[in-house]
Amino acid sequence: MKDEDALADFLAHKKRLTDIFFPNSKSAIIHHDTSAYDEFWKFLLRLQKIVRKSCSEGLDGCLLSKKSKLNIRTSNYRLEDYVRHSDVSRHSHRSLARSELDCFHLIYDMYLDFLLKRKFARIVKLRIDQSVLPIANFRTELLSTLSKHQVVIVAGDTGCGKSTQVPQYLYYGESNLNDTPGPNSYQNIAVTQPRRIACISLAARVSTEMLNERGSKVGYQVRFERSRTKATRILFLTEGLLLRQMQRDPFLNDYDVIVLDEVHERHWQTDCLLGLVKCLIVVRPKLRVVLMSATINVNTFAKFFNDCPIIQVPGRLYPIDLHYIPLSPVEIANTTDRIDPAPYIRLLRRIDVTYPATERGDLLIFLSGMADIQAIMEPAKAYAEETKRWIILPLHSALSASDQEKVFHVAPDCVRKCILSTNIAETSLTIDGIRFVADSGKVKELSWDSKARMRCLKEFSISKASANQRKGRAGRTGPGVCYRFYTQEDYDNFEAFSTPEIRRVPLETLVLQMLVMGLPDIKKFPFIDPPEMKCIDEALDILKSHGAIIPQNNVLTVTPLGQLLSDIPVEFSIGRMLIMASLLRLTNPVLSLAAGMAIQCPLLPYTAFSGAEQTRRIDALAEYESDHGDAFTLVNVFDEWIKMKSEATGLIKQDHELDEFDNDNDKGCTNIKRWCRRIGAQQQRLHEMVRLRSQFAQLLKDSGLLDSKSTESDKNLSRTQHFKNLNYARRSERMKSKRRRLLTLQDNLSENSESEKEDHHVESDSSKLRKWLSASSRSSINSSNVPVQDLELVLCYNLSSLAQSANIQQNMTQADLQLLKVVLAGGMYPQLAIGDSANAYRVANRGGTAGAGAEMVFHTKNKGFVTLHPNDVFVRKPDVLFPERNLKKRNNNHPNVSKVQKSQTSLSNKNSKQSRDDDFDDEQTEEENIPEVLPSGFAYDHQLLMYLDLMETTKPFLVNTIRVPALPTLLLYCREVDTNADISRIVFDSWLEVRLLDVEAAQRAVATTIWLRSTTQCLMEYELAECLRRRDQTLTGDSGDGCDNGNTTTKTSTKYCSSKKDENKRKIRRLQRILSHSLAAFLAGQPGGAYSIKRLLAADVKQLFRKQDNNDNNICENQSQFKSMPKTCKKINVDDIPLQEPDHESGITFNLFKGGYQVTDYLNIDSLYPEMISVEGRSSVEDIDEPEYYDPSSSYNLAVRLRKQIASGSLNEASSDDNYKCLNENTSLYEPNKNENEEDCFENDDFLDEGKTTCGTCGKFIKIQGTLQTSMLRHRRNCQPYND
Repeated sequence: MKDEDALADFLAHKKRLTDIFFPNSKSAIIHHDTSAYDEFWKFLLRLQKIVRKSCSEGLDGCLLSKKSKLNIRTSNYRLEDYVRHSDVSRHSHRSLARSELDCFHLIYDMYLDFLLKRKFARIVKLRIDQSVLPIANFRTELLSTLSKHQVVIVAGDTGCGKSTQVPQYLYYGESNLNDTPGPNSYQNIAVTQPRRIACISLAARVSTEMLNERGSKVGYQVRFERSRTKATRILFLTEGLLLRQMQRDPFLNDYDVIVLDEVHERHWQTDCLLGLVKCLIVVRPKLRVVLMSATINVNTFAKFFNDCPIIQVPGRLYPIDLHYIPLSPVEIANTTDRIDPAPYIRLLRRIDVTYPATERGDLLIFLSGMADIQAIMEPAKAYAEETKRWIILPLHSALSASDQEKVFHVAPDCVRKCILSTNIAETSLTIDGIRFVADSGKVKELSWDSKARMRCLKEFSISKASANQRKGRAGRTGPGVCYRFYTQEDYDNFEAFSTPEIRRVPLETLVLQMLVMGLPDIKKFPFIDPPEMKCIDEALDILKSHGAIIPQNNVLTVTPLGQLLSDIPVEFSIGRMLIMASLLRLTNPVLSLAAGMAIQCPLLPYTAFSGAEQTRRIDALAEYESDHGDAFTLVNVFDEWIKMKSEATGLIKQDHELDEFDNDNDKGCTNIKRWCRRIGAQQQRLHEMVRLRSQFAQLLKDSGLLDSKSTESDKNLSRTQHFKNLNYARRSERMKSKRRRLLTLQDNLSENSESEKEDHHVESDSSKLRKWLSASSRSSINSSNVPVQDLELVLCYNLSSLAQSANIQQNMTQADLQLLKVVLAGGMYPQLAIGDSANAYRVANRGGTAGAGAEMVFHTKNKGFVTLHPNDVFVRKPDVLFPERNLKKRNNNHPNVSKVQKSQTSLSNKNSKQSRDDDFDDEQTEEENIPEVLPSGFAYDHQLLMYLDLMETTKPFLVNTIRVPALPTLLLYCREVDTNADISRIVFDSWLEVRLLDVEAAQRAVATTIWLRSTTQCLMEYELAECLRRRDQTLTGDSGDGCDNGNTTTKTSTKYCSSKKDENKRKIRRLQRILSHSLAAFLAGQPGGAYSIKRLLAADVKQLFRKQDNNDNNICENQSQFKSMPKTCKKINVDDIPLQEPDHESGITFNLFKGGYQVTDYLNIDSLYPEMISVEGRSSVEDIDEPEYYDPSSSYNLAVRLRKQIASGSLNEASSDDNYKCLNENTSLYEPNKNENEEDCFENDDFLDEGKTTCGTCGKFIKIQGTLQTSMLRHRRNCQPYND
């Protein structure tokens, strides 16, 4: 072998050499889809250049001399096979000679030796960098102090290295940083971080420093993702996850050391953990706790832990020049509505003039929010385009991961980066190369208005601690400059520290989690800064109203519902939605709706676009907008995205048409990236919806509310063999994200234009995934370069099943939609808003530029005059919120559900008016409709808005709204229902008043509602009791107890348990069927007839209730006087109408606070302050006999009849098992005969579907008209046994 052999044309044989030396197998040292492979060919060209030069100088043997000095030599059996076969091949003359192949093998070994030396040099540099960190000088002190004290505080300035080095010090102890831990070492370490991005990045950094990149010694665990294994010794996790681990294991026995990082940020989870850890160290003396904080108020933490020791670590900051450049009065005046970009453009010019372009250094500008970033970005980009010396990059939490990574890349020579950031760069991220910092002095913080039940995102001045933290970002890598856009006097007036988050947020989630942990009295919990007691009382009241906790023996006890809500890591409203959905078997659509509500909206706001681009985005999204609400719009987008993903990967046609997707072209496949950009959707958020949807399904499955066969994940067991590929892809993705690239001036262009160009030249991600799926063997992902998220979507989740669910959801019947709204309303109540009476005028004459409904005003119970968010669908479709004035009265028979189900409608109703008509079943009955002129303000279809959140920025906005029918929603979910004597007037929760024209229809609606609410409560108690039984059975099964106890009665006990289990399931299924049928019929039947609705003002509430006197003699005396009044009186002053004393056996009681008869815990009859009434009032129902005069006992008789509805209104007889006792003693619609089997009455669904049933008292057949409940009520009026 000579040096001339190295000059062979290896590139001409690149494919063959790649197969020999870089094969597509796991045993290969270098894979041909990695950057090391590309670098090898560059290394080869450079080496050939050197050899060519040496040969021209007459030198030879350079390569052979290198051979003996290599630290690594490899053998290659593929090379021997190739040489052996090429000798007998007829094309051997076209192949490389043996000497040339041996020379290439030598070059390959030289390259591996080069990589090894380079990596070793990096390790040496890494160890040197670790040794010069300020925290390195305090390693011995930290370990010795921790061996003597349970709690140690490490207070270190920015850049001291505490977050990466302290976990390693704890693991290795006093030994050097190697694989052998020494004295004072700990083997199970938990490190909490406030943000998931910090957990992932710190775990990657620490694993690199510990030379364990491909191992699992260091892991992380965040929501949706984890790398933790049994071998993990250092675990980075979020604070919320550690709290949930304490629910399962209150003593945290899995950890020897708990490190709480960034405690100075004072999140509510941090404060909760501090109090819990303070209690934990008492019962676990060997547990060690390390608190790590910036040098901010560390004495507060030390005093909280009984004056624990503090280790002060100085930061590694270079000198920073500080300049105050306050805004002028004119500029301050211009920033009232929107920030003025002029001072910031002036700063860019100042840097260009003062500092030469050859001096490196980037600019970081701290702004208060996204709106300010958008306001400054366009002028800054225009200036950058003019000077060619700046690259403008935004940084905020709404950006995708790829866009956030741009701030870490390097700017070219003579060009600087200008990063426009929120306070996310203050502590969470460290960006190298920052020399200049501009501080606006403002920050937007969330606060909580408990009186209005509203979140407030308002702009505040930052604290002194935050100002110093921002300034420190300029001195990380060299001398820096900090510009403050405020005066020295303003800085002196700043607060010293920020307000702890626990005093700025609602406390329901915190209080429930603490109660689940078994803490008896929340008010005595050792908070480092206790919240206000009224906030805790308010949280407890809300938990009681939701049914999550109940007082028992003066102790608050968590109910099964509360236990389930604590297991679901979302807001209470979303958790209740999921539980309600499981009761009515509407899990699939609600999983998507709940997942969309629980994350940051995947649809970019309209304010993120401008001009023609904004118009194009509105037009593109209009196809998927639903006039039912924002959540339905998001589900339409999600379902369409899922179907496109399935079609693009070929999974929908995988069984019989896979071959047509095996080719490379994308013909017939939609470009998903371009579609997402066109409608403004973020794929990253849509992937989060898939993960969260699967997590919700798994939580419902674990709690017993969802069958195992209903979850998609169970169908993916055959794909577990590909999880190694997924883990490899994730690791490669993390390695790619750590590599920095060189930015160009093209990064100033809009993302859309740049991506459009890439689409035409780069193979689509869907095509890569499709080719990998259609390959005969999927054993390796190395060469396919498939995106991690797409691979995860296919391997971890059943994409074809999701696509099938999407098709079903887009073809839901109107009855299904109404039931879906019932489920959503059950979760979101009491977050309800009513439109202002002048909204019609505002829409007609004052529509804003954002849409016709931009000026509409709404009112909640606690906050008046709120508006819709500019991105709300009802801003552009306000007409659906108004009742239909031309609506004709339906005939008295309510429509049958089966007829409603014939009318198919999509979730995305393009025609708003058509959708509103569909809300009341367009099927015509055989009888002609009777035209009716309704009084002003009366209608059949008033609408209310349910909202997920009430947020105040510049003004209060309703966020994530859904329209629901007013009267059915109020009847089903209001917690206080007060009526007058004949239920022609109803007040809900003391703030909404409904007046009804048809008195009997109103009474039927209330009676039906009582039955529906009782049945729903009964079903929920059955389900929750069944969940508890399953959990107890699991525990006893694990301990060896239970039904199978190994004695002679084993078979009998097992048979009894199985029979009992089947009986409970049968009862639950029967309740679900009948409840779903009845709810659909109730919603489709216009309960109550025509009605008006209005919001009560403060003056109206003052004299709202009668407040009945409890003097029995006075009642009887007034009663006799009232009966002696003449019947011919046309108008009666009922200012002091007496109430009949209730019978003790009736179950009716006086409401001592409001007056009237209390029928249920939510319903009060005749409790409203009486009005002047007309004796000649006429009912609009013709077959009802009208009373000739007002009977003072009528309200009492009505209350008694409704109370009987409670006693005989459920579907099941009371169970003898104590675990399954429902609210009612007898829950059948009628009282069955003693000789009649309950199964014969209700199990025959076909008989019910025919529209007939049987009276259990007289035995006659009853034709079902409308709901089953109203049909039974009509029959009872003529049923002789009942009248007797």
